[in-house]
Amino acid sequence: MKIAVIGCGVMGGAFARHFAKKHQVILFDRTLAQAQNLAKECRGVVAENIADAAAQADSILLGVKPKDLSGVAQVLSGALAKDKLVISMLAGVSLSVLKTHFPHSKLLRVMPNLALTCGQGVVGMVDEGQLSKEMMKEIDDLLDGMGLNAWMPEAKLEALTALAASGIGFVFLMIEAMMEGGIAMGFTSQESKDFVLKTMEGAVSLVRQTGKHPAELKLNISSPGGTTIAGLIEMENRGVRSGIINALLTSYNKAKAKEM
Repeated sequence: MKIAVIGCGVMGGAFARHFAKKHQVILFDRTLAQAQNLAKECRGVVAENIADAAAQADSILLGVKPKDLSGVAQVLSGALAKDKLVISMLAGVSLSVLKTHFPHSKLLRVMPNLALTCGQGVVGMVDEGQLSKEMMKEIDDLLDGMGLNAWMPEAKLEALTALAASGIGFVFLMIEAMMEGGIAMGFTSQESKDFVLKTMEGAVSLVRQTGKHPAELKLNISSPGGTTIAGLIEMENRGVRSGIINALLTSYNKAKAKEM
């Protein structure tokens, strides 16, 4: 399969590298050097313009900014064969809006998070009944290996934006705070980073492998009058739990407000 990637930024580049493992990628970016460097890395082909990239491809991934959608769609309109698959990762741009720009195309909306760059991402996928079971299977195969890929109704995609796409930023903040706590207690920056990352990895593994609720695991290490319960009480007093929940809800409401 030939796949055109329009927009070779961080996310577009990550998709291109993944696609290139099994398919030919055709790359376009308004910064030519960015497309050229990516092409060298994944043995892709650089297109001179958007229309040329689309004309050569069987499927198209849109990795441009939402504000650029109208201009890109105008250029693509004459190059898109009927029923060609257009994959959009434009945040906040609904399938109904995409349909007005690409009325004769098969449409897939995706919402990835940054960890797909290392094969541990979360990718929400929406088609709202437009795609056949065979095409959905092809898409599953196409995205396999990027992390956790999940089909969902479009109404849940903004929630996934908050929970996974923005949520990974909140995890980075927690990692940073724990590292700084480690430094305050006398560890070097590198030591603290190593210990915190392994602690995070261990916590995830325990939840995944035991199947237990995090609350149960938390209580398993909370000895009466011990260090863990003392720290947990301080976190409750500081509003850490409600702060995280409200951060997610704030991101969710922002995502809904931006939806087109």
